[in-house]
Amino acid sequence: MGLKIASIVRINISDLVSAGTLLAVRALHVRMNRMQVSVIIPTYSRPEILRLVLEGLCRQTEPESLAEVLVVCDGFDEKTKSVAQGFAGELPLRYLEQPKRGVSFARNLGIFSATAPIVLLLDDDVIPGPELIAEHARFHREMEAENAVLLGYVTWHPDLPCGPFMRWYGEYGALFGYGLLRDDAQADARFFYSCNVSLKRNFLMTHGAFNESLIVLEDNELGFRLGQEGMQLFHRKAAVGFHYQTFTFEQSCRRLESYSSGLNAFLQTDAGRVLAHKRNSPLFRFAEVMVRMTAPLLSPLLPVVDSKTPLPRPIYRFLYWYYGAYRSFWSRADKHLLARKIN
Repeated sequence: MGLKIASIVRINISDLVSAGTLLAVRALHVRMNRMQVSVIIPTYSRPEILRLVLEGLCRQTEPESLAEVLVVCDGFDEKTKSVAQGFAGELPLRYLEQPKRGVSFARNLGIFSATAPIVLLLDDDVIPGPELIAEHARFHREMEAENAVLLGYVTWHPDLPCGPFMRWYGEYGALFGYGLLRDDAQADARFFYSCNVSLKRNFLMTHGAFNESLIVLEDNELGFRLGQEGMQLFHRKAAVGFHYQTFTFEQSCRRLESYSSGLNAFLQTDAGRVLAHKRNSPLFRFAEVMVRMTAPLLSPLLPVVDSKTPLPRPIYRFLYWYYGAYRSFWSRADKHLLARKIN
């Protein structure tokens, strides 16, 4: 059968006479050699923002590299289903749903269901720039090694109000640290953010996907584990997505407080044990004492943290570390887990 097909192809090509047909064949050849991408978007009950994300995927400059979009709903939500299925004629979209079990389960369902060799993990509030798919596909064509991973860039959506604190929080703070990374260069595994990152599916399947026992910090744990298995993480700003969400200082601290409910489960993983070990180092303990002493003295600045008046980055760091990380997050950790030593 293969020989017959090949002979038919030769006959058809030899019969081509028009320039337009030749161009079409060349375009088909290019498409066949592109690195195809499966986009995985876990979501729940944010249909209007999800609509913006899917509209962004409709505007890609290299749509032929987009094999499929898997929208995975963590829970049954008819509005989300209606929005997603409304794009079925514009995108190669599959809608998957599961009983509400958490984002790790949802991402894994997408990973296990994906058909392309590359999976791109995208959050349901990160609106892709027009070059997003092209940049991720281009990277994996250039970097064929199975352990090569691309971290895209996420910045605040230009339609949203963004003051100095939000810029610090997204670039140098606890939400993301993109401002600490060099463009088109290798990055440490701790910067593995699951909001805009692509991997060879086989590498992910071989070394384990998301830890389904975790409800928070699941990307930190996976990044640590893949790093142990030789992951080479690279960052490329051209693969940009726009975060459609806002945070005040108080909201950022409350976010950490909500994360504290899953902290002890994370501390029982290898990644958690390494982090606890770092917290027990003399340098970290000294820094924590300094923050506990200094941050209350900076409390008169709290009313202006969310204003348009920029403050030095260390002030944002001190206040966030004290009111968020120290008081709302680490104070909820099991002291026995924090004290455990690495064998």
